[in-house]
Amino acid sequence: MAPSYDIVLLDLDGTIIDSEPGIHVALRHALQKGFGITPTAAELAEFMGPPLADILPRVFGLTDPADETRFYELYCEKYFHDAEYEFDVYPGMAALIADLADSGTLIALATAKPDVSASRILERAGLRDHFVFVGGSHEDGSRQDKIDVLTHTLDQIDGGGHHRIVMVGDRAIDVRAADAHDLDSVVVTWGYAPEGELDHAGATHLVTDVAGLRSVLLS
Repeated sequence: MAPSYDIVLLDLDGTIIDSEPGIHVALRHALQKGFGITPTAAELAEFMGPPLADILPRVFGLTDPADETRFYELYCEKYFHDAEYEFDVYPGMAALIADLADSGTLIALATAKPDVSASRILERAGLRDHFVFVGGSHEDGSRQDKIDVLTHTLDQIDGGGHHRIVMVGDRAIDVRAADAHDLDSVVVTWGYAPEGELDHAGATHLVTDVAGLRSVLLS
């Protein structure tokens, strides 16, 4: 198996793992305890990808920066104590990641989730050793924007070299972040993108299953 790219940047939620159950538990806790809001399923789905600075004002009308801080504190209160490990690795992804590492591909994580949490999740999934770097947001909730996450991650692993690099994710924001860094992108359809979002996202590749992703990354 020959790698198609020297460096593969992987999103976590909706790409490697289905983390929706645990995240939704923490979201409901934060919204109900902090703001008296009982969210609908559609409103919860809005959180699976974009940063809080986009979702809270747009979906719930929470525009005060203090609201974002309060929400994040309450979310972490629940997620990091009870819900962090409520996830499943998507079938086939663990084997693909292992095969990518065996092929000599450098694999890094690029997620809006706090990097310390993402690292613990990869450890629990038995995948951490395959990743040369875990790039994510800060524990205080800053650096959630995916372009900023990629900037941070590439600064740590690329060193300004010229490599074939691809970003793999499940949302249009992953494509936009890749475009901002002039990278190829792959979007997977098994994640959390709402219907139609990926149709015109402009990704280099769109794949519907792990076998399709494998064919893009390993030839």
